Amino acid sequence: MRKLRLSSTLVAFGLLLSACGGSEAATPTAPEIDVAKLDSGNYPTTPVDLEPTRVATSGALREAIRIGAATPLPVQYDSRFVFAKGQSGGLHLTTIDAPYFSGTGLEGDAINATLPGIVAGWETSGDRRDQINAGRTVSTVTLRFETADQALHAATELSNRAPGSPYPIPNYSDAPAKLEPKPVPLPSQNLRAWLPRGDLLLYILVTDWLGLPYDPAADAVVAQKYFDKQIEMLRSYSPTPLSDIAKLPLDTEGLLSRTLPTEAAKRPERTTSSSAVYPAQAALHVESHPSAALAAYTDAGIDYVAFDAASVYRTRDTDAAARFHAWLDSEISDDEAFVEADAPPNMPTFTCFSVDPKATSSFMSKPTCQGTVGRYAIAVSASSMQDAHQRIAAQYKLLHGFS
Repeated sequence: MRKLRLSSTLVAFGLLLSACGGSEAATPTAPEIDVAKLDSGNYPTTPVDLEPTRVATSGALREAIRIGAATPLPVQYDSRFVFAKGQSGGLHLTTIDAPYFSGTGLEGDAINATLPGIVAGWETSGDRRDQINAGRTVSTVTLRFETADQALHAATELSNRAPGSPYPIPNYSDAPAKLEPKPVPLPSQNLRAWLPRGDLLLYILVTDWLGLPYDPAADAVVAQKYFDKQIEMLRSYSPTPLSDIAKLPLDTEGLLSRTLPTEAAKRPERTTSSSAVYPAQAALHVESHPSAALAAYTDAGIDYVAFDAASVYRTRDTDAAARFHAWLDSEISDDEAFVEADAPPNMPTFTCFSVDPKATSSFMSKPTCQGTVGRYAIAVSASSMQDAHQRIAAQYKLLHGFS
């Protein structure tokens, strides 16, 4: 899954405002792209049959994404958490992509053995500042079990295993919580809370890295606001019957079949591939700066995003796609790891960025190209610029003429 480098900048908002209009001048007509002249290498350029990619947890992935679409971004319940640096945003949860509950001593296979009945869930995180551990951070899990008894058992087991002393969460007397002040050399304060609701378990970890003296009551209010917002948003979630989860369709709106697929040999073996179509609310969880991303998604009217070897954003119309492309360009331009590069051959409206080897933050960056095709904004990253050019050409062909 491609993770965008997003930040709230005046340049980005200036581009959005200028692209939205306010002038009587006509929008310039983009040069026509001749599909026959595009070099897509050996990448597929026609819709892909997805059924051969189905695995045992494919249905659980779809259910996890449905939960993610009903899970709040941290900034949606507390306006201070505008970044997602620590755990880098959202993550689907299944039986082989188990959640991690810090301090409990449980991870990997021990999670399923100790907490039986996990169906699917969603994990997300948020930070107050754009530097790791430079202020309060939050991490939440919304996890569905097969039965309500199993969700209650998980809340009890996890709270018993967690370090610290009991601490109350306002308005949630049935939410066991533990307060753990950590000693030097890396002092911090952790507040963990679990709330069972039917067959769902809601969990939040609030970590304060700098508050000396610490304010546990303020952390408890953060947990309260999360529980309030999560319960509110879950009203839009209709649990799929357990017997139907394995049969959930792999695609949404025919979008994933037209998204450049990851080569099978490069897919992780021990985890569920995150290649899927995400409703906008779920997709926003994987953004580094969800507050800024939320504004851009809303402006462009994005309803679905497909993530695979490419990222495909379905916007309201062609003008909205152009605005979103401009916004993506402004965001990646703001990253010191990238420098502008030549557009792909015969794709003059597209933009590419190469990696600046002198940049201190470039070690995880890859050459990137992005642009639009109809109402879709598309982006790819690759190990070389030539590969990025071929991938973006293939993605263009996959969507050309698709509405």
